[in-house]
Amino acid sequence: MKRPLTALALTLIAILIAGALSAGRACAHDPRFVCSPRDTNHPVVVTDPQKSWAFYGHLRTGEEDRYAIETPKAVAVPVQLLVDRRDANNPVRPVATIATTSGHAIATIDFERTQRFFEPFSRVTYLATPNRVVTFPAGTSTITVVMHGIAAPQRYTLAIGNDERFSLLEIPYVLGALYRIHTQNF
Repeated sequence: MKRPLTALALTLIAILIAGALSAGRACAHDPRFVCSPRDTNHPVVVTDPQKSWAFYGHLRTGEEDRYAIETPKAVAVPVQLLVDRRDANNPVRPVATIATTSGHAIATIDFERTQRFFEPFSRVTYLATPNRVVTFPAGTSTITVVMHGIAAPQRYTLAIGNDERFSLLEIPYVLGALYRIHTQNF
């Protein structure tokens, strides 16, 4: 009985050490689950759009997820939409509209052009839009993701930013999130 517990303890210590050594610089977006749909009164608030985020949502046609991007100064960051390749047979696709505080649309991201993308951290292959660098002005901008098409609900990922970093305290959450992503449990 002692031997399996010792092996388990050593494995957990090795994972924590590996996580601690890589915590300052990671090769993946920080995953967050949206709990779709999210309206204007309950947006997902992003206060650090330069950090690399992956927001996982699940919408029906006509539903939307709102994101409030808060920045003290103008910042240019990549924004991208992805659909898990395992869901690609579903013809419904997300479309993101990015607008300033006044409601002026500054960008639209859709699936007109796509590419395959393998994400090594989660080991999932996606159908992805090209990365689009968007300049968010100072203040609060919005990203609204809606589903276009008539079919079953569709999962999507909204990727924002490119500064890939995790804190040591985020590692347990990220490990659980990877499991949810891989099993499509969102």
